[in-house]
Amino acid sequence: MRSKKSAVLIPVLALTIALGGCGQEVVLDGTETAATLDGTTNMTLGEFNLLLRYQEAQMETYYGSMFGTSNIYAQDMTGSGTIYGETAKETLIDQFCEMYVLEAEAPNYGVELTDEEKSAITEAAAKFLEDNTEEVKNDLGVDQNSVERFLTLAAIQDKMYDALTADVDTEVSDEEAAQKRIAYVYISASGTETDENGNTIDLTDEEKEAIKEELQAILDSAAESGDLNAAVDEANESRDEDNQLSVSEITYGADSTTPVEEVRNAADALADGEVSSVVETDTGYYGIQMVSTFDEEATQTEKENIIQERRDTLYQEQCDALVEQHTFETVDSALDKLNFNRVYYLDTTAGTETDTSTESETDTGAESESEEDAEAAADSETAADAESGTEAESETDAAAE
Repeated sequence: MRSKKSAVLIPVLALTIALGGCGQEVVLDGTETAATLDGTTNMTLGEFNLLLRYQEAQMETYYGSMFGTSNIYAQDMTGSGTIYGETAKETLIDQFCEMYVLEAEAPNYGVELTDEEKSAITEAAAKFLEDNTEEVKNDLGVDQNSVERFLTLAAIQDKMYDALTADVDTEVSDEEAAQKRIAYVYISASGTETDENGNTIDLTDEEKEAIKEELQAILDSAAESGDLNAAVDEANESRDEDNQLSVSEITYGADSTTPVEEVRNAADALADGEVSSVVETDTGYYGIQMVSTFDEEATQTEKENIIQERRDTLYQEQCDALVEQHTFETVDSALDKLNFNRVYYLDTTAGTETDTSTESETDTGAESESEEDAEAAADSETAADAESGTEAESETDAAAE
């Protein structure tokens, strides 16, 4: 997924890559051809390895601790029998194919880099080489030309996004994007005490009934006063300091999956200001107040999201059509030289991002689909937590998105 265009942001130069692991120093011939577009334009091993290792370093730095492991790219993370690094290489080949095709097609769309952008790319490449050690540069197989080459491809890809999505439909009706806003209080049905083995003790039916009675009293007070926050504050006066209730807000629309279905259904029956009765779910109990059946700000944000999704879809459709008109052949003997015996990390003390303009950000491929897969894997591991007593906080976060 891409973000707003216009600037040529160069995230690959944001941080120095630090090399970990042990063994003999490697000197990679980065000028070796790794793939060819239409039999005439060569992709070098160095430019491919530059992005591969940057993505690897991102994964290792940001997700290694999440998975409780190191050298993620050398492991079979999905149980498919293939190490993660080889999967990442395959995904990256597709990315580079797209970038090379877009460069080839750029003249047909009147897309070219300005002298200012070219100068910024040259400076950024020099800064990257200055910030990295000889060991890293030798292992990457990069020089000024290969770094500039990659950044040029990324910058053209950015501009081609705008060209390929110029005709996107930007009309979105209020009905299509309409968002409601609710306030809610949530009480978990999970027990807070554990037995001698550390297992959570389930609440008794009597305890659950007491929770529902307390929550209904809060809702009755809110219905009378018109203020759910005030009703919760009043209830908290008789609760322990460590067991206070809170009111959260969330927006949702017709296609939303949060909050949970039971809450959405109950809220849909409310007019502005109205309060529900207790809503029971698998994890606990909700009390809801409808803040607005048409939240203008959230609806406008949803319109922008819908337009961006349309742009992304159109861009990918256009790219796929262009790719079909070209051939992109890999040199497996060259790509096989890129193994995962060494570990890369981002040097988070290295400095700031290099940008050729001061406008909006773009995704130049620094975050791969492989990383999205890793995030999905992490999400699946924590799904049970998201449905537990922390559900209220999770839904509030979703609303912000």
